[in-house]
Amino acid sequence: MSEHDPGLPASLTGPLRRLLWIVPVGIGGNLVYTLLATDREALGAGLAIAPWWLVATLLIAIAPLGCNTLRVWRWARFLRPGFRLRDAGRTVLLAEVGAAVTPSVIGGSPLKVAWLAHCGLGPGSAFTLAALGSLEDLVVMAIALPCLAVSTGLLPRFVGLLSGALESIAPGRGFLVILLLVLLGMLACRLLLRGPRGLRRRVVLRRWRRELRQDLRLIRRRGLVTFLGNLVLTAVQWGARLSLVAGLAAGLGAPLNWLHAMVLQWICFLVMTVTPTPGAVGGAEAGFLLVFGRELPAALTPLILAAWRLVGFYGLNALALALLTATWGRRRPA
Repeated sequence: MSEHDPGLPASLTGPLRRLLWIVPVGIGGNLVYTLLATDREALGAGLAIAPWWLVATLLIAIAPLGCNTLRVWRWARFLRPGFRLRDAGRTVLLAEVGAAVTPSVIGGSPLKVAWLAHCGLGPGSAFTLAALGSLEDLVVMAIALPCLAVSTGLLPRFVGLLSGALESIAPGRGFLVILLLVLLGMLACRLLLRGPRGLRRRVVLRRWRRELRQDLRLIRRRGLVTFLGNLVLTAVQWGARLSLVAGLAAGLGAPLNWLHAMVLQWICFLVMTVTPTPGAVGGAEAGFLLVFGRELPAALTPLILAAWRLVGFYGLNALALALLTATWGRRRPA
């Protein structure tokens, strides 16, 4: 293989191969659920969806991958000039595959950091880039969601809907799920830093911290333009991602208020984040039914739910896996 085209390290291929069975199982489960829960008339309407609506929905689903690739590439090139767009794309695809086999609160971040470090960015800088992506998401959501909630009149119901969605995945606990996940994370960190191995890990963490400080100084001096440009890309990415349910519903003849649906879908994503199962299996479906159950026709709800998960999650996982297999399946001489 060319020295300019690093392959996927063995430390990542092993875990991925052992867990990727979740993707076809998830796709099969969605198809079975659709056939069992959807009446024949609604299923026929779904199969008769206009081709241009289908294309539009697929573009809405794929657009976040493109935006995220540009976000990663811009920061990676800022921290290490010469970083290739192709490696940024692989970073995003790996993170997408990782999201299918880990709880959503973890997502594909470990694979993202590992691959960026493997590409020569350095572990500390790779962590910096991942943290910057999360910060951009947080800033855009902090600005957009209150505006959407107020403009759609959902603000009075917002907390109630959110609490109910969390209760759907953890009856009787609700927001305590978030606190439990935080405490478990703190306990895991403490255990990993104990003993002789923990000492070696602390040395590595100190080296990463030095890289992080250097990156932050550079970002403070010259990173404002990159950050503002990425905020625009982040807004486009989330705008597309939160429009998927509305697009599917409109294509099936049950149009929703677009802004209203975006707020409701964000609640579904928050439920997915705190669901402890790989790929948020179970929690995503429960949250969707609770949030959208009264917004959609009963006959079409199972079909739209299955299409949302298939197109917006498992379909992207399968596409990412296929692209990674195709690009790394070919070996070129050095």
